[in-house]
Amino acid sequence: MKNILKISLLGFLFISSAMLSSCSKSGADAPQKTVEVFSVKTTTVQVAPMAATFKATGTLEGIREANVNSETQGRILRVIANNGSRIGQGSTLVVVDNELKAIALQQAQAQRLTAEASLEKAKIDLGRTQELQKSSAVTKSQLELADLQVKSAEAMLKAAQSGESLARRQLADATVKAPFSGVVAMRYVNQGELLSQNTKVATIVDDSKMKLRINIGELDVPLVKIGDKVNVTVDAQGGKQIEGRIATISSKADMARAYIVEVEIPNNDRSLKSGMFARAEIQREAAHEVPTVPSAALIVNGERTQVYVNDNGIARLKAVKIGASTPERAEITEGLNAGDVVVIFGQSQLVDGSKLKIQN
Repeated sequence: MKNILKISLLGFLFISSAMLSSCSKSGADAPQKTVEVFSVKTTTVQVAPMAATFKATGTLEGIREANVNSETQGRILRVIANNGSRIGQGSTLVVVDNELKAIALQQAQAQRLTAEASLEKAKIDLGRTQELQKSSAVTKSQLELADLQVKSAEAMLKAAQSGESLARRQLADATVKAPFSGVVAMRYVNQGELLSQNTKVATIVDDSKMKLRINIGELDVPLVKIGDKVNVTVDAQGGKQIEGRIATISSKADMARAYIVEVEIPNNDRSLKSGMFARAEIQREAAHEVPTVPSAALIVNGERTQVYVNDNGIARLKAVKIGASTPERAEITEGLNAGDVVVIFGQSQLVDGSKLKIQN
Protein backbone atom coordinates (compact mmCIF):
# COMPACT_ATOMS: atom_id res chain seq x y z
CA MET A 1 0.00 0.00 0.00
CA LYS A 2 2.82 2.37 0.81
CA ASN A 3 4.44 1.61 -2.54
CA ILE A 4 1.18 2.45 -4.35
CA LEU A 5 0.90 5.82 -2.55
CA LYS A 6 4.54 6.60 -3.36
CA ILE A 7 4.03 5.90 -7.07
CA SER A 8 0.83 8.06 -7.15
CA LEU A 9 2.59 10.94 -5.47
CA LEU A 10 5.49 10.78 -7.91
CA GLY A 11 3.05 10.73 -10.83
CA PHE A 12 1.20 13.79 -9.51
CA LEU A 13 4.44 15.73 -9.08
CA PHE A 14 5.53 14.82 -12.62
CA ILE A 15 2.26 15.94 -14.16
CA SER A 16 2.25 19.22 -12.17
CA SER A 17 5.82 19.95 -13.22
CA ALA A 18 4.97 19.31 -16.84
CA MET A 19 1.95 21.64 -16.67
CA LEU A 20 3.97 24.42 -15.09
CA SER A 21 6.67 24.01 -17.70
CA SER A 22 4.06 24.16 -20.45
CA CYS A 23 2.42 27.30 -19.04
CA SER A 24 5.79 28.97 -18.62
CA LYS A 25 6.72 28.15 -22.18
CA SER A 26 3.35 29.26 -23.51
CA GLY A 27 3.65 32.65 -21.75
CA ALA A 28 7.16 33.21 -23.07
CA ASP A 29 6.13 32.44 -26.63
CA ALA A 30 2.95 34.68 -26.61
CA PRO A 31 3.24 37.78 -28.92
CA GLN A 32 3.54 41.12 -27.15
CA LYS A 33 0.87 43.83 -27.90
CA THR A 34 2.39 46.66 -30.03
CA VAL A 35 1.69 50.33 -29.38
CA GLU A 36 0.87 52.33 -32.56
CA VAL A 37 3.04 55.37 -33.12
CA PHE A 38 1.76 58.29 -35.20
CA SER A 39 4.00 60.53 -37.28
CA VAL A 40 3.21 64.23 -36.83
CA LYS A 41 4.77 67.64 -37.26
CA THR A 42 5.04 70.04 -34.34
CA THR A 43 6.05 73.59 -33.53
CA THR A 44 6.45 75.66 -30.39
CA VAL A 45 4.12 78.34 -29.07
CA GLN A 46 5.85 81.60 -29.99
CA VAL A 47 5.44 85.13 -28.71
CA ALA A 48 4.68 87.42 -31.66
CA PRO A 49 3.00 90.79 -32.29
CA MET A 50 -0.75 90.50 -32.89
CA ALA A 51 -3.43 93.17 -33.21
CA ALA A 52 -7.08 92.75 -32.25
CA THR A 53 -9.24 93.03 -35.35
CA PHE A 54 -12.91 93.33 -36.20
CA LYS A 55 -14.21 91.18 -39.07
CA ALA A 56 -17.37 91.67 -41.12
CA THR A 57 -18.79 90.70 -44.49
CA GLY A 58 -20.78 92.56 -47.10
CA THR A 59 -21.50 93.10 -50.79
CA LEU A 60 -19.56 95.43 -53.06
CA GLU A 61 -21.34 98.36 -54.71
CA GLY A 62 -20.22 101.01 -57.15
CA ILE A 63 -19.23 104.30 -55.57
CA ARG A 64 -22.36 105.62 -57.32
CA GLU A 65 -25.27 103.57 -58.62
CA ALA A 66 -28.46 104.92 -60.16
CA ASN A 67 -31.60 103.65 -61.84
CA VAL A 68 -32.27 105.88 -64.86
CA ASN A 69 -36.00 106.38 -65.43
CA SER A 70 -37.75 107.96 -68.40
CA GLU A 71 -39.29 111.41 -67.96
CA THR A 72 -41.36 111.17 -71.14
CA GLN A 73 -43.52 108.73 -73.04
CA GLY A 74 -43.47 107.44 -76.60
CA ARG A 75 -42.15 104.67 -78.79
CA ILE A 76 -38.43 103.85 -78.54
CA LEU A 77 -36.71 104.57 -81.85
CA ARG A 78 -33.13 103.63 -80.96
CA VAL A 79 -31.26 101.84 -78.20
CA ILE A 80 -27.66 103.00 -77.92
CA ALA A 81 -26.28 101.37 -74.75
CA ASN A 82 -26.17 97.64 -74.05
CA ASN A 83 -25.44 95.67 -70.90
CA GLY A 84 -21.77 96.10 -70.02
CA SER A 85 -21.31 99.20 -72.19
CA ARG A 86 -18.97 101.86 -70.81
CA ILE A 87 -20.49 105.30 -71.12
CA GLY A 88 -19.61 108.87 -70.25
CA GLN A 89 -21.69 111.42 -68.43
CA GLY A 90 -24.45 112.68 -70.74
CA SER A 91 -24.13 109.72 -73.14
CA THR A 92 -27.35 108.69 -74.88
CA LEU A 93 -28.97 105.49 -73.66
CA VAL A 94 -32.18 105.40 -75.72
CA VAL A 95 -34.00 107.76 -78.12
CA VAL A 96 -37.80 108.11 -78.00
CA ASP A 97 -39.98 109.31 -80.90
CA ASN A 98 -39.82 113.13 -80.61
CA GLU A 99 -41.64 114.40 -83.71
CA LEU A 100 -44.64 115.80 -81.83
CA LYS A 101 -42.37 117.30 -79.18
CA ALA A 102 -40.32 119.06 -81.85
CA ILE A 103 -43.51 120.53 -83.34
CA ALA A 104 -44.61 121.63 -79.87
CA LEU A 105 -41.28 123.43 -79.42
CA GLN A 106 -41.70 125.25 -82.73
CA GLN A 107 -45.17 126.40 -81.67
CA ALA A 108 -43.82 127.60 -78.32
CA GLN A 109 -41.03 129.52 -80.08
CA ALA A 110 -43.61 131.20 -82.34
CA GLN A 111 -45.69 132.21 -79.32
CA ARG A 112 -42.61 133.65 -77.68
CA LEU A 113 -41.79 135.71 -80.79
CA THR A 114 -45.38 136.98 -80.92
CA ALA A 115 -45.22 137.97 -77.25
CA GLU A 116 -41.92 139.80 -77.81
CA ALA A 117 -43.48 141.77 -80.70
CA SER A 118 -46.54 142.64 -78.61
CA LEU A 119 -44.33 143.88 -75.81
CA GLU A 120 -42.27 146.00 -78.20
CA LYS A 121 -45.45 147.57 -79.64
CA ALA A 122 -46.86 148.22 -76.15
CA LYS A 123 -43.62 149.98 -75.14
CA ILE A 124 -43.73 152.18 -78.27
CA ASP A 125 -47.37 153.07 -77.61
CA LEU A 126 -46.53 153.93 -74.00
CA GLY A 127 -43.71 156.22 -75.14
CA ARG A 128 -45.99 158.11 -77.55
CA THR A 129 -48.69 158.43 -74.91
CA GLN A 130 -46.18 159.87 -72.44
CA GLU A 131 -45.09 162.50 -75.02
CA LEU A 132 -48.68 163.47 -75.73
CA GLN A 133 -49.45 163.68 -72.04
CA LYS A 134 -46.80 166.38 -71.68
CA SER A 135 -48.84 168.64 -73.97
CA SER A 136 -52.09 167.55 -72.34
CA ALA A 137 -53.16 165.85 -75.57
CA VAL A 138 -54.15 162.65 -73.74
CA THR A 139 -55.86 162.07 -70.46
CA LYS A 140 -54.36 160.46 -67.39
CA SER A 141 -56.57 157.39 -67.94
CA GLN A 142 -55.13 156.87 -71.41
CA LEU A 143 -51.60 157.01 -70.00
CA GLU A 144 -52.46 154.46 -67.31
CA LEU A 145 -54.01 152.18 -69.92
CA ALA A 146 -50.87 152.30 -72.07
CA ASP A 147 -48.76 151.43 -69.02
CA LEU A 148 -51.03 148.46 -68.20
CA GLN A 149 -50.70 147.20 -71.78
CA VAL A 150 -46.92 147.11 -71.37
CA LYS A 151 -47.21 145.15 -68.14
CA SER A 152 -49.68 142.76 -69.75
CA ALA A 153 -47.35 142.20 -72.71
CA GLU A 154 -44.45 141.52 -70.31
CA ALA A 155 -46.52 138.86 -68.50
CA MET A 156 -47.49 137.27 -71.81
CA LEU A 157 -43.84 137.15 -72.83
CA LYS A 158 -42.86 135.45 -69.56
CA ALA A 159 -45.61 132.87 -70.09
CA ALA A 160 -44.43 132.30 -73.66
CA GLN A 161 -40.83 131.93 -72.50
CA SER A 162 -41.89 129.39 -69.85
CA GLY A 163 -43.87 127.47 -72.46
CA GLU A 164 -40.85 127.40 -74.74
CA SER A 165 -38.59 126.18 -71.90
CA LEU A 166 -41.08 123.42 -71.09
CA ALA A 167 -41.33 122.33 -74.71
CA ARG A 168 -37.54 122.36 -75.03
CA ARG A 169 -37.21 120.22 -71.89
CA GLN A 170 -39.82 117.74 -73.14
CA LEU A 171 -37.94 117.44 -76.43
CA ALA A 172 -34.67 116.88 -74.57
CA ASP A 173 -36.31 114.23 -72.37
CA ALA A 174 -37.00 112.18 -75.50
CA THR A 175 -33.28 111.37 -75.39
CA VAL A 176 -32.54 109.45 -72.19
CA LYS A 177 -28.98 110.17 -71.05
CA ALA A 178 -26.57 108.83 -68.43
CA PRO A 179 -26.33 110.98 -65.28
CA PHE A 180 -22.64 110.09 -64.75
CA SER A 181 -19.83 108.04 -66.27
CA GLY A 182 -19.78 104.32 -65.60
CA VAL A 183 -20.97 100.99 -66.94
CA VAL A 184 -24.47 99.86 -67.90
CA ALA A 185 -25.18 97.15 -65.35
CA MET A 186 -28.61 96.36 -66.78
CA ARG A 187 -30.83 97.70 -69.57
CA TYR A 188 -34.55 97.11 -69.17
CA VAL A 189 -36.09 98.33 -72.47
CA ASN A 190 -35.76 97.48 -76.17
CA GLN A 191 -36.25 99.21 -79.50
CA GLY A 192 -39.88 99.46 -80.56
CA GLU A 193 -41.34 99.33 -77.05
CA LEU A 194 -43.83 101.94 -75.94
CA LEU A 195 -42.17 103.80 -73.11
CA SER A 196 -44.25 105.23 -70.28
CA GLN A 197 -43.28 108.07 -68.00
CA ASN A 198 -41.14 106.99 -65.02
CA THR A 199 -40.28 103.61 -66.61
CA LYS A 200 -36.92 102.18 -65.52
CA VAL A 201 -34.60 102.33 -68.53
CA ALA A 202 -31.22 101.19 -67.17
CA THR A 203 -29.04 100.86 -64.09
CA ILE A 204 -25.72 102.72 -64.24
CA VAL A 205 -22.78 101.86 -61.97
CA ASP A 206 -19.78 104.12 -61.43
CA ASP A 207 -17.10 101.51 -60.79
CA SER A 208 -14.11 103.86 -60.72
CA LYS A 209 -14.20 103.10 -57.00
CA MET A 210 -16.20 100.58 -54.99
CA LYS A 211 -17.75 100.72 -51.56
CA LEU A 212 -18.44 98.00 -49.05
CA ARG A 213 -21.19 98.43 -46.47
CA ILE A 214 -20.67 96.54 -43.22
CA ASN A 215 -22.39 96.57 -39.83
CA ILE A 216 -20.43 97.29 -36.65
CA GLY A 217 -21.87 96.77 -33.18
CA GLU A 218 -22.21 99.53 -30.61
CA LEU A 219 -19.24 98.23 -28.57
CA ASP A 220 -16.92 98.29 -31.58
CA VAL A 221 -17.98 101.49 -33.33
CA PRO A 222 -16.10 103.80 -30.88
CA LEU A 223 -12.88 102.00 -31.87
CA VAL A 224 -13.05 102.99 -35.55
CA LYS A 225 -12.95 106.37 -37.27
CA ILE A 226 -13.17 107.82 -40.76
CA GLY A 227 -9.93 107.24 -42.65
CA ASP A 228 -8.98 104.02 -40.84
CA LYS A 229 -7.38 101.34 -43.01
CA VAL A 230 -9.47 98.28 -43.83
CA ASN A 231 -8.15 95.05 -45.35
CA VAL A 232 -10.73 93.78 -47.85
CA THR A 233 -10.69 90.26 -49.28
CA VAL A 234 -12.77 89.43 -52.38
CA ASP A 235 -13.54 85.73 -52.81
CA ALA A 236 -14.46 86.06 -56.49
CA GLN A 237 -10.97 87.43 -57.16
CA GLY A 238 -9.25 84.37 -55.72
CA GLY A 239 -8.98 85.86 -52.24
CA LYS A 240 -7.49 89.08 -53.59
CA GLN A 241 -6.71 91.51 -50.76
CA ILE A 242 -7.18 95.24 -51.23
CA GLU A 243 -6.58 98.12 -48.87
CA GLY A 244 -9.63 100.32 -48.35
CA ARG A 245 -10.49 103.22 -46.07
CA ILE A 246 -13.51 103.98 -43.92
CA ALA A 247 -15.45 106.73 -45.72
CA THR A 248 -18.60 107.12 -43.60
CA ILE A 249 -19.96 105.95 -40.24
CA SER A 250 -23.69 106.25 -39.60
CA SER A 251 -24.70 108.31 -36.59
CA LYS A 252 -27.73 106.17 -35.74
CA ALA A 253 -27.93 102.44 -35.01
CA ASP A 254 -30.47 100.11 -36.55
CA MET A 255 -32.86 97.86 -34.62
CA ALA A 256 -30.00 95.41 -33.93
CA ARG A 257 -27.88 98.24 -32.44
CA ALA A 258 -25.49 98.07 -35.37
CA TYR A 259 -24.01 101.02 -37.24
CA ILE A 260 -23.53 101.08 -41.01
CA VAL A 261 -19.93 101.73 -42.03
CA GLU A 262 -19.00 102.38 -45.67
CA VAL A 263 -15.52 101.35 -46.80
CA GLU A 264 -14.19 102.98 -49.99
CA ILE A 265 -12.03 100.69 -52.16
CA PRO A 266 -9.92 101.63 -55.22
CA ASN A 267 -10.79 99.88 -58.48
CA ASN A 268 -8.36 101.26 -61.03
CA ASP A 269 -8.35 98.11 -63.18
CA ARG A 270 -12.16 97.79 -62.99
CA SER A 271 -11.78 94.14 -61.92
CA LEU A 272 -14.17 94.49 -58.99
CA LYS A 273 -17.85 94.20 -59.87
CA SER A 274 -20.96 95.38 -58.08
CA GLY A 275 -22.55 92.51 -56.18
CA MET A 276 -19.34 90.63 -55.34
CA PHE A 277 -19.06 89.18 -51.82
CA ALA A 278 -16.25 90.67 -49.73
CA ARG A 279 -14.76 90.30 -46.25
CA ALA A 280 -13.47 93.25 -44.24
CA GLU A 281 -10.93 93.21 -41.43
CA ILE A 282 -10.41 96.36 -39.36
CA GLN A 283 -7.61 96.71 -36.82
CA ARG A 284 -9.07 97.82 -33.51
CA GLU A 285 -5.89 98.42 -31.49
CA ALA A 286 -2.12 98.51 -31.79
CA ALA A 287 -0.23 95.22 -32.09
CA HIS A 288 1.20 93.72 -28.88
CA GLU A 289 3.37 90.70 -28.03
CA VAL A 290 1.25 87.62 -27.22
CA PRO A 291 1.59 83.80 -27.35
CA THR A 292 0.60 82.58 -30.82
CA VAL A 293 0.29 79.31 -32.73
CA PRO A 294 -0.17 78.54 -36.42
CA SER A 295 -3.82 78.36 -37.39
CA ALA A 296 -3.15 74.80 -38.58
CA ALA A 297 -2.74 73.70 -34.96
CA LEU A 298 -6.32 74.59 -34.01
CA ILE A 299 -9.07 71.98 -33.90
CA VAL A 300 -12.41 73.84 -33.96
CA ASN A 301 -15.57 71.99 -33.00
CA GLY A 302 -18.49 74.38 -32.74
CA GLU A 303 -17.63 76.91 -30.04
CA ARG A 304 -14.84 74.70 -28.63
CA THR A 305 -11.24 75.09 -29.76
CA GLN A 306 -8.54 72.54 -28.89
CA VAL A 307 -4.93 71.64 -29.74
CA TYR A 308 -2.76 68.56 -29.31
CA VAL A 309 0.30 69.17 -27.12
CA ASN A 310 3.42 66.98 -27.28
CA ASP A 311 3.95 65.80 -23.69
CA ASN A 312 7.24 63.84 -23.85
CA GLY A 313 6.14 61.94 -26.94
CA ILE A 314 2.51 61.55 -25.87
CA ALA A 315 -0.35 63.57 -27.44
CA ARG A 316 -2.42 65.50 -24.89
CA LEU A 317 -5.62 67.18 -26.07
CA LYS A 318 -6.01 70.63 -24.48
CA ALA A 319 -8.77 73.23 -24.68
CA VAL A 320 -7.62 76.74 -25.53
CA LYS A 321 -9.11 80.20 -26.01
CA ILE A 322 -8.05 82.40 -28.90
CA GLY A 323 -8.01 86.17 -29.25
CA ALA A 324 -6.88 88.07 -32.32
CA SER A 325 -6.24 85.98 -35.42
CA THR A 326 -5.08 86.12 -39.03
CA PRO A 327 -5.35 83.44 -41.72
CA GLU A 328 -1.86 82.24 -40.63
CA ARG A 329 -1.70 82.62 -36.82
CA ALA A 330 -3.92 82.93 -33.77
CA GLU A 331 -3.40 84.51 -30.37
CA ILE A 332 -3.73 82.12 -27.42
CA THR A 333 -5.30 83.84 -24.44
CA GLU A 334 -5.75 80.74 -22.29
CA GLY A 335 -4.54 77.11 -22.23
CA LEU A 336 -0.94 77.35 -23.51
CA ASN A 337 2.31 79.05 -22.62
CA ALA A 338 5.24 80.20 -24.71
CA GLY A 339 7.49 77.22 -25.47
CA ASP A 340 4.77 74.57 -25.37
CA VAL A 341 4.99 72.15 -28.31
CA VAL A 342 1.81 71.73 -30.37
CA VAL A 343 0.96 69.42 -33.27
CA ILE A 344 0.41 71.24 -36.58
CA PHE A 345 0.11 68.24 -38.93
CA GLY A 346 -1.42 64.80 -38.43
CA GLN A 347 -3.99 65.69 -35.74
CA SER A 348 -6.82 63.89 -37.52
CA GLN A 349 -5.33 60.48 -36.63
CA LEU A 350 -4.72 61.24 -32.97
CA VAL A 351 -6.63 60.66 -29.77
CA ASP A 352 -5.69 61.80 -26.31
CA GLY A 353 -2.74 59.62 -25.23
CA SER A 354 -1.49 58.68 -28.70
CA LYS A 355 2.24 58.03 -28.99
CA LEU A 356 4.01 60.46 -31.28
CA LYS A 357 6.87 60.27 -33.75
CA ILE A 358 8.06 63.76 -34.67
CA GLN A 359 8.85 64.41 -38.31
CA ASN A 360 11.47 66.95 -39.31
